[in-house]
Amino acid sequence: MSLFWSRQSVPVGPVERILIIHPFGLGDALFMTPLIRALKEGGVKQIDLLLGSRTRELFRHNPYVGRIYEWDKTPLAAFSEKWNRFWKLAGISFELLKNRYQAAIDLSPRAQYAFYAWIARIPVRIGFNFKQRGFLLTHRLAFEHGYSEKSVVEYYLDLARFLNLEPTHKQLEFFIGEEDDRECRVILENLGLSKEDPILAVVPGGGESWGLDARLKRWPIAYFGELIQAIGKQYAFLFKPVLILGGTGERELGEELRKRLNQPFVYNLCGKTSIRVAAALIQNAQLLIGNDGGLIHVAHAVDTPVIAFYGPTDPAVYGPYPAKSSALAIAKSGPVCRPCYQRFKYQAACQGVECLTQLTPNQVLEHIRKSQFLEQATATTSS
Repeated sequence: MSLFWSRQSVPVGPVERILIIHPFGLGDALFMTPLIRALKEGGVKQIDLLLGSRTRELFRHNPYVGRIYEWDKTPLAAFSEKWNRFWKLAGISFELLKNRYQAAIDLSPRAQYAFYAWIARIPVRIGFNFKQRGFLLTHRLAFEHGYSEKSVVEYYLDLARFLNLEPTHKQLEFFIGEEDDRECRVILENLGLSKEDPILAVVPGGGESWGLDARLKRWPIAYFGELIQAIGKQYAFLFKPVLILGGTGERELGEELRKRLNQPFVYNLCGKTSIRVAAALIQNAQLLIGNDGGLIHVAHAVDTPVIAFYGPTDPAVYGPYPAKSSALAIAKSGPVCRPCYQRFKYQAACQGVECLTQLTPNQVLEHIRKSQFLEQATATTSS
């Protein structure tokens, strides 16, 4: 194993209280659910999370998670806002100190979060040593090249081995509450639908954590329209209503797709549901088609078949995990620059986004036909 330890004088014995630090986006946050399960099954009694502000809701009903601290990374301009945030962070630091955690697992490649674990006097600090930034960690995983060749999930699970745990459960998990399911039914009823209707969910945005550069992860809207119409003709038994899902910043994308499909049973719900209600809607769908992003992994976690498009990122690293016959990650073999997202950097200046624009609807449809994906996926989920 390529596990490199530092400060071996710090022992790792039985741990009952642990803090996991994860400040990033939705998909990456779901990637740590097998790690959380492994810790709980390994005897950890209290598992608390320090999360970014967008991901808190993912864990509201997770039975293995205790307290959740929120790390708000929203850019601020006003001095008063910055001052308030300073005091909020000071309060979080005090709470971390008061809770006397025995270990922290830092899933970020940065030094700043390990620093908070250090000032909270958490004796065992486990994480990644990216660009030698792990100097405040007591147990470090060699990570010079970032994530490559295997899933992010596997990297997270490697850290559990510092606690002498060998994870066995590797399925992503998303727990939907009764109130989420109830609101899902209300939305469907308001649209004249029911949970029995064969629904297609579509995510034309994705990658909100990339900000303005999320365009680099988006398959063209025109292609989505062509593909959905073609699937509707050739696989009419699969679905009729189409629900377009996404965040508030993706409403215009959703509306553009709705107009392109130009059918009375297409509904743009971008920005109109919480992430939890979107998950409940996805759970009731026959199929989800979308770009690499958080909702792809939500769908995979709730066992809804997925067709996902990958451009700058590598599906072997960031694709649906674990591999199943009900998940199809599609990426074009070229251009030679893909996947350009390496070591947490990408080609932000890219204009043509050829890795996605050269992946045509006909190529995707041929891939679906040859693999018999829709037949296999629907058979798997209905059995």
